[in-house]
Amino acid sequence: MESPVVVKVKQVETKKRKEVMLGICGGVGPAAGLLLHQLILQNTDSAGEDQGHLNVCHFSRSEDMTDRTEYLVYAASSSADATDSDSDSDSVNGDNECDNVNSVKEVENPACGMARTFAMMHAAATVGRAQLVVGVPCNTFHSQPIWDEFIRRTGGASYVQHVHMLEETVAFIERRLPSCKRVGLMSTTGTRNSRVYHDLLEPRGYTVVEIQAGPMQQELHESIYNREWGVKSTAPAVSPRSKANFHRYALHLREQGAEAIILGCTEIPFVFTGKTHIAGCLLINPMVALARAMIREADPSRLKPEERSRICAKGQNSYSVLPQSSPKACPAPPSSRQCSATSFSTAPSRVPRSNCS
Repeated sequence: MESPVVVKVKQVETKKRKEVMLGICGGVGPAAGLLLHQLILQNTDSAGEDQGHLNVCHFSRSEDMTDRTEYLVYAASSSADATDSDSDSDSVNGDNECDNVNSVKEVENPACGMARTFAMMHAAATVGRAQLVVGVPCNTFHSQPIWDEFIRRTGGASYVQHVHMLEETVAFIERRLPSCKRVGLMSTTGTRNSRVYHDLLEPRGYTVVEIQAGPMQQELHESIYNREWGVKSTAPAVSPRSKANFHRYALHLREQGAEAIILGCTEIPFVFTGKTHIAGCLLINPMVALARAMIREADPSRLKPEERSRICAKGQNSYSVLPQSSPKACPAPPSSRQCSATSFSTAPSRVPRSNCS
């Protein structure tokens, strides 16, 4: 009689570690979200395997996103309190529809549409019992009237960490360019007028150098937003006119003594694909800082050293403008965290969207 086959069953741990997911709140504009996703891949040490990459959840809902600069212009020209600062509650429970509570002259705060996007992302993460590390790939979105409202509506969600792209950009400059004093900035008119970069850089002793106000700034803004040749409408491709303009602006900033130039709109890096410098001036891509910070907060062991990640900037087909590495790696900066519990209003907006990306 044959002896029975003995099957050895390996004991499997029943407690599964909670998944950490990177959340890209995109659609501002859509190409910028794709670029951030690519930069996350490029800066992740995957050990050469698909399974070595971090999990990413990318939501891009451009139709529900009011134009950021348009909102800031309306908010600045109105006596209404665009940030609803009279609210005495930190909770979002019981909020009315965003377009009723937080709009200025029929222009909804983009934070409202992004909060609806975030609610969908958070619901998906909750089903998978995942923690979220969230980033928004838009400089103008980080202006105080928009970012503060977004955090008010989403910062209480459980198992969520928000990464502030501009704070990470400034931390990179401090860490890698300790002797730098004059920082150039190319940005939309909304970002410029909000002075969000000034508020972060000037208290640290930096001088912010910008192109001339007036016609030149209007032309820069048009080089981003023009619906035929602006980089927002053509990205990832870049029109010859837009490319020539941005190179001229960079040289103008260099002539004013800028030691580094922040590409302060998330579509501008497409113009400088494959470049780390122009006229000897270091190009700073805030989305590289955001991508690396998101990886760092999710799993520091998977973050490539900057010396290795910089390789990605050399390829002509790469979208990235990566910071130049120094011989010695520096520790990552601490990040601001905002966590607790919330619910979200997901009511559709009634505001017409003529320029949503």
